[in-house]
Amino acid sequence: MKRMSTTTFKRVGDNGQISIGKEWAGKLVQVVSSSVGVEIIPGEFIPESQKIFYTKEAQEQLVAFDQWASKKPAKKSDLKALKKKLGG
Repeated sequence: MKRMSTTTFKRVGDNGQISIGKEWAGKLVQVVSSSVGVEIIPGEFIPESQKIFYTKEAQEQLVAFDQWASKKPAKKSDLKALKKKLGG
C-alpha cells in the first residue's frame, strides 16, 4: 500500500509554536533540525532504562514465561504461612 503524502504550510507564531492538527494531539514526535530545515517525524520513545525489554532475548523470555504461566494456574496465597516463613 502506497503512503499518501500531503504538503501544508504553517506560519510559526510569535511564541515559536505551530499547530500540526488535533489528530497528532498527545502523540510523540521527533523534531529534527538541520541546516536544510526542520523535519517532524512521528514515532515512539523508549526510555534508556526500558530498552532491555525490547531485545530479542527479553522477548524470548517473555514468551517462555507466558507458556509456563499458562500451564501453572494461579492459586490462593496463604498469607499467614508466608508471614511465618518470612519471620514475621
